[in-house]
Amino acid sequence: MDGSPLIGPTNLNWADLCEELLGVRPQQGELQGSMIKLSWLAHHFPQLNNHDGNLQQVERFTRAWILRFIGGVLFVDKGSNKVSLRYMQFLRDFRECSTYAWGLAVLAYLYREMCNMCSATDYKIKSIKSMRILIQMWAWERCTTLAPKRTPPPVENKPLGHRLVI
Repeated sequence: MDGSPLIGPTNLNWADLCEELLGVRPQQGELQGSMIKLSWLAHHFPQLNNHDGNLQQVERFTRAWILRFIGGVLFVDKGSNKVSLRYMQFLRDFRECSTYAWGLAVLAYLYREMCNMCSATDYKIKSIKSMRILIQMWAWERCTTLAPKRTPPPVENKPLGHRLVI
């Protein structure tokens, strides 16, 4: 996987970073360390107002949408309701954002979650966080008897998992 690693400082002032990149400062108690609720993002960025034509507003909304995607799909927390703002520092410049190895970071996060589940002494843990769909696609590729029977025609320039989608 190509790209720069997602490495950055973890001791930032997260409220200041929110205000700088999203234009909204979380109130006292809305941040828990670097974590913010996805509902906070949904509340402050419900939809993009297309009538303004304000580039800064579009960039802020885009950052909020990407953060919601990161927290809701890519790097899911235990309750599936928060996202770490540490990823927002990589969304500062959209041209640079595409140079990072996001796929590798998601895969590393998935492996870490699998390790955490396997080595957990707390037997109440029943499932892993993260992108379980990656494990499912991997299993379908290697254990074809587990895969859905439907085989759509091959589509050029689509991810491998696309052909397994029901």
